[in-house]
Amino acid sequence: MKRLFYTSLAVLAFALLFLFVGIASAQEDVLRLDEDKSYVLNLETGNKSTYEVFLNSDQFEGTRLEFNIYVSKIEKVHIPDEYVLKLETNMENPEWMFGDDIYHLAEVIVWKGKEEHELMVPKVILSAEVPKPIKKVKEPGFEYDIDGIGKREVYVKLTVGTMGDEGTLERIIQPLEPSMKFYSTSKEIQAAKSEIEENLEEARDKIGPTGLEEEIRKLYEKGHPGWASVLSEHYKNLSVAAEPPPLTLYIILAVILGLILGSAFVYVYVSRGGGKGVDVSQISSELNETSGRIEEKSSSINAISTRFARSEDEEKRSVARDLIRIRASLNEISNEIRTIADRIRER
Repeated sequence: MKRLFYTSLAVLAFALLFLFVGIASAQEDVLRLDEDKSYVLNLETGNKSTYEVFLNSDQFEGTRLEFNIYVSKIEKVHIPDEYVLKLETNMENPEWMFGDDIYHLAEVIVWKGKEEHELMVPKVILSAEVPKPIKKVKEPGFEYDIDGIGKREVYVKLTVGTMGDEGTLERIIQPLEPSMKFYSTSKEIQAAKSEIEENLEEARDKIGPTGLEEEIRKLYEKGHPGWASVLSEHYKNLSVAAEPPPLTLYIILAVILGLILGSAFVYVYVSRGGGKGVDVSQISSELNETSGRIEEKSSSINAISTRFARSEDEEKRSVARDLIRIRASLNEISNEIRTIADRIRER
């Protein structure tokens, strides 16, 4: 009986503990960030964006932005006197406005004490510049960090907590969500990305996908857009040299060879007395059609040779010259087939 009593008492104690913890945790959220009402203003263009649209967007370095962040107290929630609000950002030349007070620091602690809690400022304003897109990156196989150029994460944070020494938060109570995060970039970085993708796509069309494509993309993403752009250009040039002759050319030559061999067989067959009773005029007509088809394929070869002749690649221009000679030979063969057709018709 005693054991049952103590067990019940322990269960009750834990239940009360969890209840008090739940109540305490429910009371910790004291402020609310109004995402729908808050907005970001581009001070250079005048464009206004909602939090939802601006979140995770790309912004050019040096652009001055103004964040208008609406904050309100959660009703019927007790706010301990020691609670404060920390404002922080990694943007350049920040200017915070909280009520009538203006601060020019990256990190500021405001909203101190009961009086300020009761007179909650409905809007926090931050005016600052998008920093340069320089970030720490790691090289494969090396443990130390180096500086790279690439999309850099930029943030604007509001956090409720208790203040410790030297203006820092001793305890974090509530990060106000959503925390504004976006990325710093530049026109040059975006241009490099477009150029890299164009080069890689052109190379892929010629020689198919390779592992080198992803490595070049990683080089760009990890903070080396300049080198990635140069390597993508070299990769594209290598793919041109490695490109196999077009399959269309093989098909055209195979068809022409078949037509030529067929014509020769017909001539020999008829000229040696074979095919008695065969309509000679029909055979002659078909040979003329064969000659016409050879001329059509010759025109296709001419189109390919013209395209190759305009290339900057010396090897392709050499192929173009060979194709021109082949086309001249085909025209001679076409004329010979027409001559054969005329001879058959005269027999």
